[in-house]
Amino acid sequence: MFLSLSTSAWILIAAGATVLNVAAMQRIIQIPKYRKKQFWLPVIGLIGVGARGLAQSHAWAETLYLYAATMVMFPLLLAPVRGQVTRDYYRWVEDPTTRTSKPAMAWILTSSTIMLVAIAAGLVAGKKAGA
Repeated sequence: MFLSLSTSAWILIAAGATVLNVAAMQRIIQIPKYRKKQFWLPVIGLIGVGARGLAQSHAWAETLYLYAATMVMFPLLLAPVRGQVTRDYYRWVEDPTTRTSKPAMAWILTSSTIMLVAIAAGLVAGKKAGA
């Protein structure tokens, strides 16, 4: 059903997701040299998801849905553990043998898996409703 939105509506949604991603990641990432690199995430997303969509001949709605969902996923994934990730990074700079904190890593792995399953389920549900 939601995949039946017009292409222009999906372009607006994807643009909004890009703006949300860039703004949120600038707030979430507290390490200056990595803050600058966050602007590449939408470019990499466009290339990766766009190439996948072209290679598999997906409809624009599907491709833009996957792009928008991916752009929203990263801030949702990192926001709860941003402080811990920052602390782990600065500890690692001082002592490269330092390991990441287990709770933060568990959160990132578990929530990314759940979010990817939810994105895939949303895609399948959107395809079935549109068919």
